[in-house]
Amino acid sequence: MKAGDNRALMRAAVTAARDCAETMDGQAASLLEALPTVPMDAELRSTAATLCTALTDTAGRVSFELALLATEAGKPDADASDVVQRLVDLDATMMDALAPVAELADRLETAAERDESNERAFVLVIEAAGMLLQALEKARAATAALGAAKNQHSSDRADLV
Repeated sequence: MKAGDNRALMRAAVTAARDCAETMDGQAASLLEALPTVPMDAELRSTAATLCTALTDTAGRVSFELALLATEAGKPDADASDVVQRLVDLDATMMDALAPVAELADRLETAAERDESNERAFVLVIEAAGMLLQALEKARAATAALGAAKNQHSSDRADLV
């Protein structure tokens, strides 16, 4: 693998993670905006609002870390192993933040089965969860591609020794 290929994969992985963080922030903002007008159980509304705040916070922290990482990855002596590890850590951070979204969706589904008025809230959360999971999958795939390329490069160099 050439250094230029490695740089392109680094940029792609950082961009995919940034897109995921932006999607997380955008979906959290959309849900927070919709919550006051959507009929739903008061306890679930509070849980959803807390979850949205946590998603926004995580998106901000990840975006900050990605800005630092992008600067470091842009340097000629950037260590692909370090970039991969930091991206894996950021992907895990976003995954941890998304886990409660699935739990909330399950709780809203149960509430909607008991009372149809909760159905719109369930749909909003499940749609947001779908978008968030797609963005996370793209970020994880880009990180995996960088990791695989880095490992192949290391293997190729070992064969030369």
